[in-house]
Amino acid sequence: MSLTLPEPLYLQSLILSLSLLILSECKVIYLGSAIFKTAASLSFFLGGLNKASPTLRELSSLGWSPAFSSDEGHRYALLMIVGLGFSVLGDVLLIPSKQEYHAFQEADMTKPNKGRNREGDSLAFKAGTLFFALAHISYIFAFAYSPKRVAFGWLRFTASAGAGLLTSRWLGVFGTNTRTKGSVLAIPSDMEPLVRAYVTIISTMVGVASATDAGTQTTIGAWMFMISDMFVAVDTFGTSKPLAGKGSSSRPRWKFRSVGWAFYFFANFILAGSI
Repeated sequence: MSLTLPEPLYLQSLILSLSLLILSECKVIYLGSAIFKTAASLSFFLGGLNKASPTLRELSSLGWSPAFSSDEGHRYALLMIVGLGFSVLGDVLLIPSKQEYHAFQEADMTKPNKGRNREGDSLAFKAGTLFFALAHISYIFAFAYSPKRVAFGWLRFTASAGAGLLTSRWLGVFGTNTRTKGSVLAIPSDMEPLVRAYVTIISTMVGVASATDAGTQTTIGAWMFMISDMFVAVDTFGTSKPLAGKGSSSRPRWKFRSVGWAFYFFANFILAGSI
């Protein structure tokens, strides 16, 4: 397995930013969490932009007219940069407000969470989900235009996309009622259409990556992205919440969230390296 990655400077920036983000979550430092999450996102975006710079300079010298012509390399680079950019926007929008971030300290988390607002109820969260969906759509088209792609493998597509959809169904995304007893997730009714559409899009993205990848890079990146989204779904809509009383010195589920972040940030970093 051979992976091409952005320059080491961007990898170092990502590792440092992610480490400080996790530390901020552990110590409940809102400003640190907001800053270092943004910094980690910019690390993979700028790393991808740096890898795409020769293509962008070439397109600039040509007046950008061939951007969506028959040159697959040009289209791949542009679509990947657009997808990485949408991911950064989604990250920023998913940063909770200061009030939401510290809400658990004022609430008694040992009691049922009825009446407490979920992070997923906010308009910013819904907008962030939309931008991540746009990122996945950009990646789908990028994989379809990749100059390194192989003939579309329908069996690989069906197996990969199907695995994502079946896992999502097991979690409780699909079904007649996602808030039934025993479901892993409890998705608010107004969020169900958005979440289901999002899951369908990311499952398609994983399926297209697996079906067209001549090697393993985009497949690994796509699967890691989907795994990270499952962590986000459980963290945001999960029916089982950790116990944490008032004045807790750490945010609930910060270790669980950190694993999801590791999958997410390195997923985009690996995808950025494919440019």
